[in-house]
Order: sequence, then structure tokens, then C-alpha cells
Amino acid sequence: MQAMILAAGYGKRLKPLTDTVPKPLVEMGNRPLLDHVLLRLAALGVERVVINVHHLADRIIAHVGDGSGFGVPVSWSKEEVLLETGGGVRQALELLGEVPFLAVNGDVAWDMDLDPLIAGFDPERMDGLLGLVPVNGEGCGDFVPDPATGRLRRAGRGDAGWIYSGLQMLHPRALRGYPVEPFSLNRFYDDAMTRGRLHGLPLSGFWADIGTPERLRTTREAWKIRFAIGAGLAYKSQEFMD
Repeated sequence: MQAMILAAGYGKRLKPLTDTVPKPLVEMGNRPLLDHVLLRLAALGVERVVINVHHLADRIIAHVGDGSGFGVPVSWSKEEVLLETGGGVRQALELLGEVPFLAVNGDVAWDMDLDPLIAGFDPERMDGLLGLVPVNGEGCGDFVPDPATGRLRRAGRGDAGWIYSGLQMLHPRALRGYPVEPFSLNRFYDDAMTRGRLHGLPLSGFWADIGTPERLRTTREAWKIRFAIGAGLAYKSQEFMD
């Protein structure tokens, strides 16, 4: 299996930190967030990772290199113009081939068992399978899964919805009809929902969005506590718990 890490964005809500540090290289524990993602993908048995880059691309490429330091080969999809999430994935298909792949946002902190997400993807019924996490606080979430089929619809006011985690399985055939231009994956999600081919699966474990300075601070605190008690799923080396 192959995987893609989306790492091209500006991280505008974390400015001024992200003026000089790309968001995937923001530290979590004692290592950049991207390190943890790559190590987890290697532990899952991913055979190759494609990473798209734009903002401070040279910093990310210099840090990761060919992936040999993380146990998984890495290829690069460079974006001369920021293609957003949809366009970024569409361009990277030329490197990912024709089989379903795991796509991971490079700016979320997670320590989750992704085996159910990978095993749960059914290409006969699905174009995408989104990993979902519970709403933490106010709001209705992003999606509501049908309890019988797992098919998704957009959450609305009053719904007991779920948050899209930034972890998903995608089939390349469903994305090849889109142009290589800037667009959000939300466009693909809406089209797939219309066809009844976008599904969701609740995931368990640690997950946090680090999109604002306050969220980054609280996530770092929670991360330190989690690894201090040895709760990591993919690796338990002390190097990553400090």
C-alpha cells in the first residue's frame, strides 16, 4: 500500500511561527510532527509515501530526504502554485498509481490504529472512506454517517455529527476526472456523496488539530501526558516520549 501526506499549505492561523517553520515541521514532543506521521506509516507497512509541498518546500524536503531515515521511501510532488487539498492529491496521482491509497493531512497530531480504516475500504462501494472523530466542544461536526451503511452526508444544525480527522482512504479512479488546478477535496466529497460513494468510519485513539496557537499548546501538553504513560500505538521508544 502507498500513502500520501498533504504538506503544502501555509498554516496561516499559526503565524508568525509558520512564516519560518512549515506547519508539518512544528514540533510535537521532541520531534517535528511530520516525523511521527512518517514513522507511523512505516509501522503500518506502507511501501512508499508521496508528500506534496509548496510553502517552505525546501525545508521539508531537506528534513525528510528520500525517507530512508524513517523506514519508508518518500517521493515528492512539488506544487509551483498551491493546489489546495484536491488539486494537490490530483497532481500526486501520477506518483501513486492505480490502487487505493491512504491520504493523511500533515498538520494533525494523531496516535490511532488505522488498520480498520485500511481494511474497511471497499472499492466496489466506495470512492472515499473518511476517518471520523467525535466532536470535542461546540458545533455539529462535519459529517453524519448513516448507521446502517456508513454513507456520509453533511452535518447540519442540531446533528450529532463527527469531525473529519484528516485521515482517509481514496481511490485514484474517482479523482482522475478532476483537473490539476487549485480546488478543495470538499468538491470531491460532495460529488462522491451525490453518488452515495463517500463513507465514514469512526476511529479511536489520540487526535488533535493544531491549527491555532492555543490548540498547539494544549495538544503539546496532551501529547506529553499520553506518551508519558506509554500509550503510543505504533512505537514506544523513549526517544519519542520525552
